[in-house]
Amino acid sequence: MVALNTPLSVRLSEEDALFLAGLELEGAITASDKVRGLIRQARRRAETPAGWDAALAAAHDIAAPALKALRAAELASDRHSTVALALTSAVEEMLAVLLAAPAELAGADPQALARHEARLVDCAGRLTEQMLRWGVTPSAPAYDPTIVSRRVAALGELTRLITAAGDRPSAA
Repeated sequence: MVALNTPLSVRLSEEDALFLAGLELEGAITASDKVRGLIRQARRRAETPAGWDAALAAAHDIAAPALKALRAAELASDRHSTVALALTSAVEEMLAVLLAAPAELAGADPQALARHEARLVDCAGRLTEQMLRWGVTPSAPAYDPTIVSRRVAALGELTRLITAAGDRPSAA
């Protein structure tokens, strides 16, 4: 257990006091517990994660309220979207890559830059592939079953241009 030996006194506006009273933080019951919890959260955000696991945990902490709200709304409405859940997970992973970047890129090593870029492209590629897979079916596992196919159809012309550019003979 951490020794709590530095007293701190603060004055809060009524609005901030009401916010603190209604705030739910894991393991925090009293106002003092909540202030300590908020300081821990701020410290974690200010510190660069020390590796992929820490970056993923930080990204998960950031995305958790949105995911919790999504799942609660799904439960309340008796609806489910694999699309919304997968996109939320993809954002969480991309955020973890970005949170890990400061520690991984500290030395400006060209190989580290290439690895970072490859991770970003890999995340984006997997997300694009998943969207295209959902888009080839008339009914995606989403709240609006046609949302993905409509969006992917709008990208069809770009896809045709990319394919045509790849089919052209290169100038020698």
